[in-house]
Amino acid sequence: MKLLFLLKEGFAGFRRARLAVTITLATITLALALLGLFGLVAQNLSDSFQRVFYQIRLEVFVDPSLGESDFQTLKSEIEGIEAVQSAEYISPRAALQEFEKDFGKDLVAVLESNPLPPSFRVMLKTGRSRPEAIQAVVRRIEALKAVDEVVYPENLIRLLDKYFLLGIVIAAGLGAAIFIISTLLIFNTIRLAIHSRQRVIEIMRLVGATDAFIKAPFIFEGVLQGMIGGLLAAGLLWLAGDLVRYLFLPGLAVPWLYLAGLVITGILLGFIGSYLSVGKYLNT
Repeated sequence: MKLLFLLKEGFAGFRRARLAVTITLATITLALALLGLFGLVAQNLSDSFQRVFYQIRLEVFVDPSLGESDFQTLKSEIEGIEAVQSAEYISPRAALQEFEKDFGKDLVAVLESNPLPPSFRVMLKTGRSRPEAIQAVVRRIEALKAVDEVVYPENLIRLLDKYFLLGIVIAAGLGAAIFIISTLLIFNTIRLAIHSRQRVIEIMRLVGATDAFIKAPFIFEGVLQGMIGGLLAAGLLWLAGDLVRYLFLPGLAVPWLYLAGLVITGILLGFIGSYLSVGKYLNT
């Protein structure tokens, strides 16, 4: 019977204070959607950045006078280095084709010969992106007898390494600020909604209702509002993800667990906000 009364009163609160409930739902939805969108974009940008940052490629130019068996031996020696993931042989002809594809110029027509030397495209293992670690690998490769030169974007890597941690700190601080502001906004909105029904709380206390009996419908209503707001926010985030994917980030992913997290967050905020707000009036 008490459970039936709880459910009845919880849903009845939507009818009794439609304006306050509407404002609360709108606040929860927009706050969670903003928080979710920021987190989603930050996560995807971080993933894209790390894919580039952590997959370092070295261009290893070698002596063009080597024979076929020498190239295979050198390939095995390079791949034998612990930090190396793979080494792909690029013949002068293949290098020329890549150059013409990228720049649209016919070097042979201009120079009457192919000036590009044979090389190996070396990929390092994930996690070997620190400048010191890359330098150690480069020194080991350069020490090989048939290697002429090792080229890689050293300045870019040092720049990324310098500002990557700073970017993480700034993003984390901004995300925390958005979360705190959103949480306070939701709590205050729920508190104002309960404040508008302060007279109902006073009447229930006058007729002898216990604190737990008074709290239960308001808490259930807060949880329900948080769940609905979380579902609406998840829907907005899904639509926003499609828009961002279409306009800016084709590879943007919106995991289902991420959307479920918004709903759970909405429920928790609704529960905590309603519990604290109604408790404030019961303790006065």
